[in-house]
Amino acid sequence: MEVAIPEIADSELADALKLSGMTDEQLELFLEQCENNCGCAEKIRILRAARRSLLDAIHREQAVLDRLDYLIWCTENKK
Repeated sequence: MEVAIPEIADSELADALKLSGMTDEQLELFLEQCENNCGCAEKIRILRAARRSLLDAIHREQAVLDRLDYLIWCTENKK
């Protein structure tokens, strides 16, 4: 049984990168690289960097939520 690996269009990659917070400049550079037959390794590097950046932002926001939760708890349990 063969497993078919779907082709991912550069536009789909660009959409995901835009949603992840990539700037218009960065996105243009990415699209230029892809037009110049940017290799799979380069696309993976760019996607991993975008993922890492997004995950860092999520962790920062989670720290803020944790702090607010703590302040709420302290305020509710103040005696």
